[in-house]
Amino acid sequence: MKPRPFPDLLGFLKTACTHASHQGRDLPLVPFYVKEHPVGWLRPSFAGELRRWPHVFEVDASWVALKGAPDTVAGRTAALDEVTRALAKEGQIRGWREEPVSISWHYAAPELLRVERAASRHFGFVSYGVHANGFTRRGGEVHTWISRRAADKAVDPGMLDNLVGGRIAAGSTVDETLRKEAWEEAGIPPARLAGVYCSSAVRVEYAVPEGLHREVLFVHDLWLPADFTPANQDGEVQEIQLLRNEDVVSRILDGEFTLDAGAVTIDGLLRQGVPVPEDPQYLDLLRLLKP
Repeated sequence: MKPRPFPDLLGFLKTACTHASHQGRDLPLVPFYVKEHPVGWLRPSFAGELRRWPHVFEVDASWVALKGAPDTVAGRTAALDEVTRALAKEGQIRGWREEPVSISWHYAAPELLRVERAASRHFGFVSYGVHANGFTRRGGEVHTWISRRAADKAVDPGMLDNLVGGRIAAGSTVDETLRKEAWEEAGIPPARLAGVYCSSAVRVEYAVPEGLHREVLFVHDLWLPADFTPANQDGEVQEIQLLRNEDVVSRILDGEFTLDAGAVTIDGLLRQGVPVPEDPQYLDLLRLLKP
């Protein structure tokens, strides 16, 4: 039998939340500044690539700063757009979506610039997303709806995911994103979301080939009636299945979940008493998930 990549839920979160666990933090990175704010982290090799645009970046051995001209949101956005489109044309940035995301030093802080979503990992920007656990009761037992990502997805194709999940596009709110993604990914109409509010926020951070994935996910728990079956609308999901919570945990430990979705799922399971507070790992799981 193939060994599990994760010994337990704590081992999974130590991989998904390296900012909190300090596991795998030997990746050399340099800070990326916009004005006085360190909003990103770059691999040194990628920082060296940016020397090709001296009118856009000031590149030092230990840091990189954006020089927007004019030094406004629009000016910074245009400067970075010039660079990212050139890198995409060269094949260094892949999966271009024409989907700008907002960059600031803190969520809901004044916007510093906008950047194509596909470039987020290269610059180590913190992105923000909305995810939702889909729960229901069958035979008195809590089950979880789990999606399988389409095989043609640019990131993590074919892996297990939350029932609902999506990046917050520039100019959108958490609530707007939840309603949009709930319909597109699971066929959940807005009426079923009445009274649903953000339950938690989870931060994930881990190294990827492009650089560093950093994301804060606003988590919602959707309790769906037993006679409701989710149905994908946008083609980004190849399968939606209903699993007992013990089977969900097994799939996480088997490495079938994306790191983001696994962290969100563990966060939701904790609210369902999986594991219970008396578990020796309980408080460490809570700690690692905190933004």
